[in-house]
Amino acid sequence: MKSFDSRTYSINDFVEWDGQKQLVLNPHFQRRPVWSEKAKSYLIDTIIRGKPIPKVFIRQKLNVTTKTSAREVVDGQQRLRTILSYVKDGFPLARGQHPEFGGLLFSQLPEYAQEQFLSFEIAVDLLINLPDPEILDIFARLNSYAVVLNEQEKINASHFGQFKVLADKIGFDFNEYWIRQKILTSQQILRMQEVSLVADLLIAMIEGIKAKKAIKRYYIRYEKEFSSESEHIEVAFRDVIGKIALIFPEGLSDSIFHRIPIFYSLFTAVYHCMYRLPNFRDSQRAPIPPVSIESAAEIERARNGLDTIVELFDAAPGDFTGREAQFIQDCRRATTDEAVRERRTLYLLNLIANGSRD
Repeated sequence: MKSFDSRTYSINDFVEWDGQKQLVLNPHFQRRPVWSEKAKSYLIDTIIRGKPIPKVFIRQKLNVTTKTSAREVVDGQQRLRTILSYVKDGFPLARGQHPEFGGLLFSQLPEYAQEQFLSFEIAVDLLINLPDPEILDIFARLNSYAVVLNEQEKINASHFGQFKVLADKIGFDFNEYWIRQKILTSQQILRMQEVSLVADLLIAMIEGIKAKKAIKRYYIRYEKEFSSESEHIEVAFRDVIGKIALIFPEGLSDSIFHRIPIFYSLFTAVYHCMYRLPNFRDSQRAPIPPVSIESAAEIERARNGLDTIVELFDAAPGDFTGREAQFIQDCRRATTDEAVRERRTLYLLNLIANGSRD
């Protein structure tokens, strides 16, 4: 027999229930509220942008004597606390999270935005008069089907700063690009691998080439302070993708460059040509000068040089020695280590500059 009823309620409904003391936000099986200010602001930004949020579970208890209902929030307490606090002007929307309403309290929003916010609908599963053991059993069953989060999903669940917003936005904006170029699959994008790739590339643009395992460290650092100009970084990212499209007008999907480790190095090499990677040095620690790829002739030279990569992977083992052999190995082993990434980028940069392997 069905023990719940699925419904949707507007934020204004929750505001009214809270005002009438019919909303209970601290039943004994709820965790204490622990959200950071950035996490709270990120939820409000999500609602203002009209994006969906997770459903809420409420146990509704009917009091026959008073003919009133008490609604205990079984799951979703922190979300509702945050929403109600914002409506009461408890905190402003973070400046870096919304281009138009950043820094504003709820009462400072335009009237139409306030109306849209209060009309936003939240999906709710109502658990009618269920006892505690039954509710605990429901959540035990729900958790049995939960997918274990990967590293990027864990990072995104605990960070809400400007860097996270930027990586999410660029990753989303280029969703079709990742799939069309066969850099990522739809399934990988569902597990946030496009955000991981974008974050990895953004770190290289800002700090210089780093190991992939450093992503979490930089999310933590940037959560506290992210001084870089997000708009300028986003423009530069788009410029690099645009330049890659000029070098490879037929796309990357049928080339070796659609493989993530090699795409990473292609991106960093082209970025260095256009903007200069921070702290990019050779084995003698000398700064590596950028290469111009502005004119049609320079772009053609870059294409010719990078096309020779195909020959390396079509060759039999042992056909190449020296730098070529090292590059092949760097594309197959320890592909996300900092030193390996630097060597690959330098090798591609030489091909761009010379138009050949010679």
